[in-house]
Amino acid sequence: MSAVETPPDHLVRATPTHHTPQPPVHWGTVLRLPFAARLLAATLVSRAPLGMTPVALLIAARANGHGYGAGAALASLYGLAVAVGQPLLGRLVDRRGQTRTLLAGAITSAAALLVLAAAGTVDLLIAAVAVAVAGATAPPMEGVLRALWPALTPTPRHLRAALAIDCGSQELVYVAGPLTAAALAAVAPPGITFAVAAGLGLGGALAVAASAPSRRWRPGPVCRGPLGALRSVGMRWMLLVLTAVGGTLGALSVAALAASERHAASWLAGVLPAGVSVGALLGTAAWTALPLPVPLSRQLALTAAVFAAVWVPLCLDPPPFAALALTVLPGMAFGALLTCAYQVVAELAPPGTLVEAYGWLIAAFGLGQALGTAAAGVLEGPWALPAATATLALVLSAPVCQRLALCTAVVPSRRPSPERPS
Repeated sequence: MSAVETPPDHLVRATPTHHTPQPPVHWGTVLRLPFAARLLAATLVSRAPLGMTPVALLIAARANGHGYGAGAALASLYGLAVAVGQPLLGRLVDRRGQTRTLLAGAITSAAALLVLAAAGTVDLLIAAVAVAVAGATAPPMEGVLRALWPALTPTPRHLRAALAIDCGSQELVYVAGPLTAAALAAVAPPGITFAVAAGLGLGGALAVAASAPSRRWRPGPVCRGPLGALRSVGMRWMLLVLTAVGGTLGALSVAALAASERHAASWLAGVLPAGVSVGALLGTAAWTALPLPVPLSRQLALTAAVFAAVWVPLCLDPPPFAALALTVLPGMAFGALLTCAYQVVAELAPPGTLVEAYGWLIAAFGLGQALGTAAAGVLEGPWALPAATATLALVLSAPVCQRLALCTAVVPSRRPSPERPS
């Protein structure tokens, strides 16, 4: 991008005359706000299938005599279906409201997971159709919650803390999801895992759809045109960054499974992804507690650089407990990087496209996960692959940082508009 490029019209705001730094708001303050804890918990429960299903598909495929390729292909298909469905359903929410979209998506996705519970992965064609439907119709719970936060938080500082706790707490899904899938597979037939995921996803989505803030939420003025949220150049570059980050985490799942077989430690398959998620929770909390006196563009550059660097030690294929300890570091860097990504999306998304923009964020990450999982399956899970994709994310973040630096030189950080009253 040229140094003289003009920011898009939707970013032009009056420059403030002064700014007094204020301390960050703690997570406990946000959780005590009306509806905040209840909606956060319900959305976490509704996202359970996203953490459980990929691991369950890998385990079920192996249990039915299929190789790494079949399990990785099914897990990749699920990620691709989520990547397609989230922005499309997000655009429906932006234009039609939350209730009907959430209910229709949750019921359809749960039904497809129940088909997997009954049929399993013996017939790969049936499994592929069920996986595609389950992923494509998964309701956009992350975007829905982030569209509700502006109405639930009284100040921009509260909103920043809410987005941070949203980012950090969602890692619980990817801690509990793989562990639950592995634990259920150890004591019950593989189909039970899909049934549990269906029940959790449907129950959480119904709780959000029935809540007063979700029922009162109304779409704001919509950015018309086929591109929607993708009209923003910065958004498009940020989605490439998130695709590379997703590729890193997608490759991790297969790398962990391969490492568990190399070291004869089956528990590594679920514990290593969980270690990354625990690290992400810790990293998000630590990053939020910092005063952060530097611009968002520099925060993004710093977190992307650290995320690339901390994957390198795993390329030495350390023994099981050392690998578990080392995966916490990429997780911490990932949590900080994802928190920055949420703020970047709020800055760069055109008005009236916030749920869709977060849907594209999820889509890009899911697409990256699917591609990373598929590539790792073909290459049989080398640790060098997540290290390479993390480095790619660092390279791709440079244009985003340039775009943010240009925009923040003209406009202040903007707070997403709350919903209109019903």
